[in-house]
Amino acid sequence: MDADAERHVQPGASSCCAASDCGRSHYESLPRNGCSASSSQHGTFANAVRGGEVCTITLNKNNTAGKVGILLGNSRDGKWLVIASVQAGSVAAMFPELKPGAKLLELVVGGERHTRPNLVQATELISSSGGELQITIAPLLDRYGFIVDLEEFSERSATRAEVRLENEELRKWQKRVGSIAAWKMYADRKPEKLRTRIREGVPDAVRGFVWKAIAAARAPQGFRQDGVYNGLRLNEGHAEANLQIDKDVPRTMTGHIFFRTDGGKGQMALSRVLRAYAAFNPAIGYTQGMASYAAVLLLYMSEEDAFWVFATAMEHCTLAGLFHAGFPLLHRYYDSWEALLRKAQPKLATHITRELGGFMGLDGGSYERMCKEDDAARFVIPGFYTTAWFQAMLVGGDRPAPSTFAPRLMDNLLLDGNISIIFAVGLAIMKQEKSELLKQTGDALAERLKSMLTRCKDVKSIFSAAIELNIKEKFIYPSE
Repeated sequence: MDADAERHVQPGASSCCAASDCGRSHYESLPRNGCSASSSQHGTFANAVRGGEVCTITLNKNNTAGKVGILLGNSRDGKWLVIASVQAGSVAAMFPELKPGAKLLELVVGGERHTRPNLVQATELISSSGGELQITIAPLLDRYGFIVDLEEFSERSATRAEVRLENEELRKWQKRVGSIAAWKMYADRKPEKLRTRIREGVPDAVRGFVWKAIAAARAPQGFRQDGVYNGLRLNEGHAEANLQIDKDVPRTMTGHIFFRTDGGKGQMALSRVLRAYAAFNPAIGYTQGMASYAAVLLLYMSEEDAFWVFATAMEHCTLAGLFHAGFPLLHRYYDSWEALLRKAQPKLATHITRELGGFMGLDGGSYERMCKEDDAARFVIPGFYTTAWFQAMLVGGDRPAPSTFAPRLMDNLLLDGNISIIFAVGLAIMKQEKSELLKQTGDALAERLKSMLTRCKDVKSIFSAAIELNIKEKFIYPSE
């Protein structure tokens, strides 16, 4: 990709015609995966078909008055037609690919193909089109493959100094992971240094190897068996689990290009891994949220490797307990979270219990008293905003943290053999949000708690603060 072409849009090059044509539309409903919508007046139906790093968005406009919601412009060097802005609430805003900085490569209007149209041509084609309109773009991606806009791309771009440091660190890691023997030697000789290096974040280029090595050390001998996965992934004997998997996969890690194609390579691989685990452990089968843990593994390793690392995390890193019938471990985590929050931020914990409890119609007093009385109603308060933290690794649910959290979380989850890192990151986020949360009451507080993950932009600082907290396993499994 031409980074300069994508980073800069000439302020004077945007098209006012495009803005008037692509205004706000009113929609009845949006499915969670954001791939289609029906309009109340304009009759606009939208669906995206995506492949690789080029995406084709298909819009069916019943009339030329239908509005799309994009403003076009030229790149600074004039080589590319790019999306300058997307109007909030419009049909275009449904698609994560349609973000400022995406290159417009082709339009198909009335069955006629227009490759690399200029600004005036594209504006006229979009505004005058009726019926099917196809827009082919190259979305702007960060270094991890997540779809970003111009601002995010700039924020996540490394400076030359940072690149040099990363390359130096990568060279060191390559020595550590040059072979299984080299890895074992380093792990045996310098275990604490290795833990520190993993805490700081494993370079993407070697992350898959490191995860597999940690998982292999955690699993009992003989846990991974050749040929087993191929049989499990084709198992169709768990109809109920498979049906839920089919619903969840298209709405998992939707911000990554690998998982954006409906029925594409990423989604199919994720579906097979989850189906295989449902067959591998039929006592648990599949529960919503598991997909987030499995998806991140597929970004760094083969499908079969991802299955065995996922199975190891489930069976030997306590994840399976989160999905048992009745969710007893999840309830214990709620109590652990409340205890940690009361210790770290007592004023904030009291405020949330009082305000959120009142908002939900609870009159149980303090969380401590409800615990002593074993009042199950207490779980409603932390469960309201932390369930997706634990069951979907912070990056699932309706308003998740940026997906870039996922690799760092998995680094630590496999290293620790438990999800203490999620508690630590949660505490770091609460400290960051404290002043604003204390200002809110009732439904405003509820909304702030629900949406706060979406405001977490500085992954490095949050993880640095989380690791300094040093939340150990004993803190998340309080004595009965």
